[in-house]
Amino acid sequence: MRGKTFGILTVMLVLVIVFCIKGTVMGGAKEQDGRNNHYYASLEQEYREKLRDMLDSQGLKNCGVNIRWVADGAESREYTVLLNHQRLGNMTREEIDHLQTILSEAEFDDAACSFSYVIG
Repeated sequence: MRGKTFGILTVMLVLVIVFCIKGTVMGGAKEQDGRNNHYYASLEQEYREKLRDMLDSQGLKNCGVNIRWVADGAESREYTVLLNHQRLGNMTREEIDHLQTILSEAEFDDAACSFSYVIG
């Protein structure tokens, strides 16, 4: 009976140690995610301000701007910028291409990020 109790206690202690190590590792990952989110949040704020200025200079004052991003496990982000303004629906393909070129100048320089635009 003593050997059985010792075996059960040993297994329980090993499980506790495994869960503690996992919690420590996961806590470090969450801290890193928090730093990354803060870093990207400041870049996104600056990007949004540049976009607004560029859109205003193109005569698209009060243009609706929505920015969505998707992150994959490799720390890269894909941004989709949705623009909504009454004038955008009346633009020719050349004007839209020109606008996308102008907007791409505001993109922040991070190799892990890619941008696409939905203009309508």
